Amino acid sequence: MDNKDSMVDEEADIRKMLNTYVTNSPYKLNPDKKIVDRVVKGLVMRKSKYGHAYCPCRIVSGDIEKDKKAICPCVYHKEEIERDGECHCNLFVRGN
Repeated sequence: MDNKDSMVDEEADIRKMLNTYVTNSPYKLNPDKKIVDRVVKGLVMRKSKYGHAYCPCRIVSGDIEKDKKAICPCVYHKEEIERDGECHCNLFVRGN
């Protein structure tokens, strides 16, 4: 399998994870497909580079304990959605 195929597979895996998450949470994916696509691409790139799907809007420090808070869905998204109606990267938004 070449690198492009593995990226396509990784994107499918991340989309599946996101859909499972929103199905089992009070949140939903941003209705703007372009935003979701952009964030998913960032998650795929970070998974390829760092081994985990770190939120593209968070800085990866290299400290695994510290950085695990930024693995999507990050620990910050619930508070951000409660406060702002969406998470910092706009991937998740408040449900109905």
